[in-house]
Amino acid sequence: MLLKFKWFSFIFWVSITVSAQFSNYNRGDIINDFSVTDTDGQTYSLYDLLSQGKYVYIDFFATNCGTCQTKISIFNAFYDKYGCNAGDVFCISIEVAGHNNADVVDFEQEFGGTSHHAPAVSNDGGAADVVSDFGVVSFPIICVIAPDKKLLNDNITPVQNVHDIAQSFPRDFNPPAMNCSSDVAYIKADTVKVFPVPVRHTIHITTNEQKALNISIFNLDGSKVYHQKFDSAKNFQLDINLKNGIYVLELKTGISVRYQKIVVIN
Repeated sequence: MLLKFKWFSFIFWVSITVSAQFSNYNRGDIINDFSVTDTDGQTYSLYDLLSQGKYVYIDFFATNCGTCQTKISIFNAFYDKYGCNAGDVFCISIEVAGHNNADVVDFEQEFGGTSHHAPAVSNDGGAADVVSDFGVVSFPIICVIAPDKKLLNDNITPVQNVHDIAQSFPRDFNPPAMNCSSDVAYIKADTVKVFPVPVRHTIHITTNEQKALNISIFNLDGSKVYHQKFDSAKNFQLDINLKNGIYVLELKTGISVRYQKIVVIN
């Protein structure tokens, strides 16, 4: 009988351990204050944000995590929908695996999707201290901290779309969708030409400025179907192999971005 009890206790302990998202906090616990600096040099203090009545959403991720790569565009779309941190929803991504600013910027450019991107923090900006304080045991994790400094939700799951994240709103919290206000600069239309229209197998791009360019193509589901980096040049050629349909072409150079619809007809 004693052996059975010990075995049951062990199974119960294992189940609790496996299901825990943080080793240092449970739902309802008060979270310690922290300050971090994102890849753009902007510093944020948790308690300052909470004192403004904001619900803080933290996406703990790793740049080399496959699941994180598929979820980050959804988190960014959620950030975009609720005002790019201008309203009562505040979103921030924190890298857990010790990678630096350059790694996180590359991750965002490749997997972040077509929405505005939430602030992202690498090891350079103090991510390791936050990860250690929470005791992160798995990732990706999206958690929520309420204005009373308590951990409201330690793991929003499943996350297949923006609605899944919004389901975490408490009953008395109904933030409106907002126009996104961001410091992102947009590449002027008259400085870029994309042709032919429609596209078959090759896209030609010419620009007025000679800068390195990140080019991505997304389908209408938001999935990235093409990505390539080009060094300094004014003329680019993309050899694509896509099914017939409508896509979104994303051009990024530094902090500037341009989106353009393309139609593929083979």
